[in-house]
Amino acid sequence: MTKAPVLNRNYDGIITVLNRLRNGSAFAILLWLPLSSMGQTPISLEFNEIQLREEFSDKSENWPYLTTMENLYVPDKDEYFMHRRHKSTPYAILTDWKNNLGTFNILTTLKLGPTETDDQTAGVIFLVQPDGKGAVVFEFNKSKQYRIKQLVGAYYKFISGDTESSGWVKSSALAAKNEYNEIDIRVQLPQIDIYVNKKFIQSFDLMDFKPGGMGYLIGPDTKAKSDYFYVYSTAEASVEAELDTKKTDDNKSALAQLGKLRYELEQEKRSLKECQMERQQAVTVLEEEMAKLRESNDRLGLQNRQLHEFKDNVLVEVDEDVFLTLAENLKAEIIKNGKLESQVQVYKDSLKYTHVQYNKLKLALLDKAISKAEKEKVVRDQKESADTKKEIETELKDKKMNAEQEKWEVSHPNVVAKVDTSLLSDLKSEIKKETLTPISNEEVSEDESEARPLPVKVRKAQKKQD
Repeated sequence: MTKAPVLNRNYDGIITVLNRLRNGSAFAILLWLPLSSMGQTPISLEFNEIQLREEFSDKSENWPYLTTMENLYVPDKDEYFMHRRHKSTPYAILTDWKNNLGTFNILTTLKLGPTETDDQTAGVIFLVQPDGKGAVVFEFNKSKQYRIKQLVGAYYKFISGDTESSGWVKSSALAAKNEYNEIDIRVQLPQIDIYVNKKFIQSFDLMDFKPGGMGYLIGPDTKAKSDYFYVYSTAEASVEAELDTKKTDDNKSALAQLGKLRYELEQEKRSLKECQMERQQAVTVLEEEMAKLRESNDRLGLQNRQLHEFKDNVLVEVDEDVFLTLAENLKAEIIKNGKLESQVQVYKDSLKYTHVQYNKLKLALLDKAISKAEKEKVVRDQKESADTKKEIETELKDKKMNAEQEKWEVSHPNVVAKVDTSLLSDLKSEIKKETLTPISNEEVSEDESEARPLPVKVRKAQKKQD
């Protein structure tokens, strides 16, 4: 039974799946995949764009620095020393550098340290999927054997070897014990080519895989060292990765702006709802007051009718003073009724005014939201217009320079450049010196017009034996 690796904190999804395998709640089924890609054409791209350069000369933010009871991973004398102390499970050491390239080249070295057992294994893990359900592992042991396996969900599938040998394949390309193996992994999804010590090992295809993380896989109870870890890509792949990153960032920014606008609209909607509730309460109070006024008017109207009937039917020959008193009382009641009717009208006008103000507030909030969205759209359109104008000017400038160059070449067809042999020999010696001497950070020019040669992919000086 082969157990899946335990990954570091950056890949919690894989940790959950593989720890479940280690604890016995699920079983890893190791399947052998027939090697159908042996007749593939090797990847022949020019990987000349440096993406990650790590020589482990000091503690780096790209690699974990662990000193625990089960793990010891530290830079030591320009090497990355790795010691997995756990006796039964491996461990995946993943770099924090984010890889979004689908076409890349990994160059690294690994060697196994001296121990009492020959069951040590070490290798490179790459294309670790973001969801933690996929990865590819190339590993080797002290018996000059290698194994390639693929993690799919909670299961390992062998790409090399067969089930009887657990995927292990004997290879003379691997170095002897306690010596470095130079591992060269070339990826142009879906194709992957693997070389060891400049000798071709195997080529295969992985469908439906996306760019992912990478690092080292250290077997249980294993000591190992690495001299360097380089990642290269092609110019086209670098540009494509940058465009994908920019597109992702733009999408995130647009989503953030949309979320912010949605939050503001929700707040304004809540304010409108509160205003509507206040208006409803005011309307309810006014309706209650109007109902009371109607009841009072009805009572006064009934009293007036009763007084008129009393005057017409009973007080036919009433005393003039009594009639005057009654008339004055009736006048006072009429005046009181008029005041009550005026108060009712005031309440009606107040209700109408409240309704008008509510509509104005609702329109003002909507105008504010629309105006803000239009301003943001104008800013985005201006930025896109400026970028488009800059690209057009750059393209026109390049076309103009090319036209002038062609024109000059047509007008000087017989001009031939002569090379001074002494200068050529001096140049060769300078190139040889630069090849043998790594370029330091101080020698790299910050001026964009100055071109510097790329670092040469060579092994560093031989290290002292353990």
